[in-house]
Amino acid sequence: MSRTLAALAFASLALSSQVQAIPIVSVGSATVGIGDTFTIPVSITDAVDLTSFQFDLSFGASILQVTATGVTESAFFTQGDITAFVPGFVDNTAGQILGVSDALIFQLPVNGSGVLANVEFTARAAGTSPLTLSNVFLNLVDTGFDVANGEVCVTAPAAPTCAPVGTVPAPGSLALLAAGLALLGLRGRTV
Repeated sequence: MSRTLAALAFASLALSSQVQAIPIVSVGSATVGIGDTFTIPVSITDAVDLTSFQFDLSFGASILQVTATGVTESAFFTQGDITAFVPGFVDNTAGQILGVSDALIFQLPVNGSGVLANVEFTARAAGTSPLTLSNVFLNLVDTGFDVANGEVCVTAPAAPTCAPVGTVPAPGSLALLAAGLALLGLRGRTV
């Protein structure tokens, strides 16, 4: 019986060492002040034989604007050689960067983790802007990987912190008391 368990344990270890991690394409997050110019990376972890990528990125146009520098290639993907980089179309009014793509021409496929591209923004107003990836493709395929979105918190002197995206501010105590009294009043009428 112990030989059977040992054989099963060995087989399990051999199979688990062959399983590869799923690549993750992610956009960074930051906390900045109004007027700051800053760079957000779009990265990949656990790339395997990566030869091309594509993505769109949306952002809160009332909070952020892409600078004239816009989207730039990274040394991790280019490996210092010639590529077919397209920085995409920036629409600062709608808060979108569409069709960012890059493809290797002569070099070997990229493996590992690193930055695919950098996006330069300027913070226009206080608030939290989601950074949402869409239309993501790796090697001309839109499956077999995960996507992780980011956010930028823009602070102001009067508001030095940001609430996380999707949170609702807690109502004041007086409003809660008024709502409770109104419900008690309604309950008293129906009894």
